[in-house]
Amino acid sequence: MQQLAFAGTIVDSYQIGNFFDVSPAFSGLLVGLFMAGGGVGTSCMMLVLQTRPSAWKSFRAIVLGCQVMDTCAVLMYTLLLVLAVNVQLPSAWIYFLAVTRFAWGLGPGVTGQLAGVTITKVTPPHEIVEKMQSLQFWQTLGLGLGPFIAALAIFAQGALGASAPYRLCAAPAALASLQISSTFILWKLCPDSVEEWSSGGKEGTSSGPQRHSSKIQQLLFLISCFLLCALRGYAVAGAEVGTAMLLEVPYGWNRHSIGFLVSGAFLASIPLRSVYFSIKGLFSTIEWIRILSVVAMAGTLLLFSRVALIPDGLMLVGADAIMFPSLYLAEGLTRGLMLQFAKDSTVLSSNQASFLAIVLNNCARTVAPWLSRKHISTGDPAEGQDLFATGQLLSCVLFLAIFELGIRHMLDAPVLVIGLPSLNEADNIEAVTKVVDAGCRQHFPNHRCILVNADCQSSDGTSDIFAQTSTHSQKVVLRTALPAQGKGAALRLVFEYMLQVDAEFGLCLDTDVTSITPDWIKSFSLALPYDFAAPRYARHRLDGFITNLLIYPSICAVFGCDVRQGIGGDFGFSRRAAEAFLSKPWHPKVEKYGIDIFMTTTVLKKGFSIGEVELPAKVHSPSLPKLKKMLASPLVGL
Repeated sequence: MQQLAFAGTIVDSYQIGNFFDVSPAFSGLLVGLFMAGGGVGTSCMMLVLQTRPSAWKSFRAIVLGCQVMDTCAVLMYTLLLVLAVNVQLPSAWIYFLAVTRFAWGLGPGVTGQLAGVTITKVTPPHEIVEKMQSLQFWQTLGLGLGPFIAALAIFAQGALGASAPYRLCAAPAALASLQISSTFILWKLCPDSVEEWSSGGKEGTSSGPQRHSSKIQQLLFLISCFLLCALRGYAVAGAEVGTAMLLEVPYGWNRHSIGFLVSGAFLASIPLRSVYFSIKGLFSTIEWIRILSVVAMAGTLLLFSRVALIPDGLMLVGADAIMFPSLYLAEGLTRGLMLQFAKDSTVLSSNQASFLAIVLNNCARTVAPWLSRKHISTGDPAEGQDLFATGQLLSCVLFLAIFELGIRHMLDAPVLVIGLPSLNEADNIEAVTKVVDAGCRQHFPNHRCILVNADCQSSDGTSDIFAQTSTHSQKVVLRTALPAQGKGAALRLVFEYMLQVDAEFGLCLDTDVTSITPDWIKSFSLALPYDFAAPRYARHRLDGFITNLLIYPSICAVFGCDVRQGIGGDFGFSRRAAEAFLSKPWHPKVEKYGIDIFMTTTVLKKGFSIGEVELPAKVHSPSLPKLKKMLASPLVGL
């Protein structure tokens, strides 16, 4: 509805400006003020979410409240326009329309911010990019339906014999009817509340495109995303409003024809999106953004007057049909990457990132209609059209340039997931986290490292301490389902998460170890060529009797492979190994202490490459109290 309300007034905005005897630029500003109001609404919602972070869960109450506010605003706008037509009010009356138009945008601004934050909260991390792309698609659909509905209403008024001034009221009246209908539908269908994403008992943050980089690099990434949101808003709003004016003035199109064809240009996003989903696996997200950006630039070239291969302004409609969907799909993917990153960024929260993206987009869409019509009205028609087209082309070129310079390099690094399973390790988790983070910075400088605390429902706040520990690497907290489960259940979450973020390699390190150093990470960095890396600790010959007397001889006898520490606790594994671990149902004992032997024997059975990592003596919590369980689970697993 937000995009529909914005675009629905474009068709007759130029005629409204003529009716009140104002400049074409001001008629464009009248359209853009809706987005200025949206920026204020977005700011208000951002402040609410900052002071009450769980306010997004009251989704129904907030959305319905905004719908009622929007309904009042559109009814007021329609009433003011009817009064202006009936009473022949002076030109100053348009300022009342402008204020009402601004107020009309407040509610959509609130719901836009709420939607962006809610998507990041309720969506699994690996699906955020596609969800944001879907949101952009529906917004594009609204932008297409707006001119169509306005044109239909104007055409119907003309068919009924209404005079030209009264046709100015047709589009606002149609939008008011739709606003009332949508309020009723939401009242019937909108859920009372929404809950944060939780799958299989796990809760966590996202996997965003963050390297263990400095805050300056992270901030550069986010600023680039914000600029792309603003550029997309400028290009789309400017093209839609500018095209409508060009078709009406130089080419003499009537308003309902303009509405129908501009609507068709936006609705071209439907087949383009269908094509995208059918072949999206052929290219990565980065490649898709590049392809769509180049297609959008090609569309803007058709806006120039010298490229008018098709007469009567049809080339302008074709340019919009190419440019609009491409920009929206590309910006949707980019915004999804931004919110996925910001969900666990040390610079901005998803609430703040969504706020800045929407506000900058709204500011651009406020300025674009005014500036586009100002350019078009400069000089002769061909000169004005070329100046307008140059601005559109420049915005598309900047879109791709900013993406390449500010975003792409943050997404190219291979992903490394470090699993840290825990149960009541509040005394040691901070130290382990800092050591592992330091090791990642030193020995995986070209990887995007994600520290994953897979917690078994600790009662001492282990995961909270982990989350509060300052690191350069990204941190994610996952929790096993209740009742509390064992180490195997925790590592299952790590394996699943590793596949979700498309990591190339993973590590699992025990969190009760007090002798761990950054050199442990260095040792595992040498094992990246292998599918599985088992530890080989420096031990006394009498230490580890389960390993020495049971596990090691059994592995040697069954597999003919000299793996000294088959249940060592600290392992490295490839993506292929993680897929093998999850390929079959697990025995209950594997979800306890049987996970280590399960991992070792699985890769041996599959014939995967296996190596050993030399590590110093492992000092950890006493094993005697849990020795019975530590013996039973590996036996069953073996």
